[in-house]
Amino acid sequence: MNSIYISLLESIAIIMGLILIALFLRKRAIISEEHRPLFARLVTDFSLPALIFTGLARESFEEAELVAVGIVATALLFCMVLGWAAGRLLGLKAGQLGAFIMVASFGSSSTLGYALISQAFPNDPTALAEAVVISELGVGILIFTLGVAVAIYFGQGRGGSFSSGLRTFLKSPIFISLIFGLGFSLLGLPLTNPVLSIPLRVLDVIGGSLAIFVAFAIALMLRPIPVRTLGLLIVAAGLIKLIAKPLIAFSMARFEDLPLTLTEILLIETAMPSGTVAAVLADRYGCDGSIASALVIATYGLSLATIPLIMLITICRP
Repeated sequence: MNSIYISLLESIAIIMGLILIALFLRKRAIISEEHRPLFARLVTDFSLPALIFTGLARESFEEAELVAVGIVATALLFCMVLGWAAGRLLGLKAGQLGAFIMVASFGSSSTLGYALISQAFPNDPTALAEAVVISELGVGILIFTLGVAVAIYFGQGRGGSFSSGLRTFLKSPIFISLIFGLGFSLLGLPLTNPVLSIPLRVLDVIGGSLAIFVAFAIALMLRPIPVRTLGLLIVAAGLIKLIAKPLIAFSMARFEDLPLTLTEILLIETAMPSGTVAAVLADRYGCDGSIASALVIATYGLSLATIPLIMLITICRP
């Protein structure tokens, strides 16, 4: 338990440190507001496609893992509905509602999640591989298809259309990398062959730049928002993302009688704070990026308390 919590603190410190560095560069006018679209596109059109492709191309899928993928996807969809309902009750406008749905549903399963799982299962290399399958298929595919569609629908309500936005997405590097990554996985190509391994290593380096570009995009999205406006949104997002989602996933895993290790991985993945990538995607497609980024920062802070709490009442029970 202590090692998991230390890993959580370290991972959050790294993300926050990168954002603070970006804010410092913004203050020194090295980067500015006009660079925001550039960093958003570097995330969606450069780093993410590389990460998606390499993550999926190397994976094989077991039956129990696919059940876990279905549980994560179901919990996520349920949270999207809860986010929509809560946002409507709070009177959010279209762009704000789209941003709220994104950050209340999609979490940092690949950033914080992988770090915590490596600490929780230090002598079990298959645990991290299972986490990758769950994250990439249960969260990754949904955020880059349905998530982007939601962002487009609510973000382009000022003049764009859902159909035109969807056509744009189907031609985007994100969707293309999804298709090719799944294709490579299903074909079972020998990825250790130098002809394939060297390009994959290049893509690994590109995918490794994701955290930096996300931090810069978040820093350029942040702007002062009245606490009165944000307070209820923080509470609602925290209840949905940090409490409801992991408890829904845990209950379904127990019902399906999944192996204990897989259940623990599932719980850790779904208990993560809101994803920085979700905020960047929301902003990229016209939703309110400032609200999305502020809620991400807030859920990161809240997760310091909620993750240990969730573990204590579920997997850490005597």
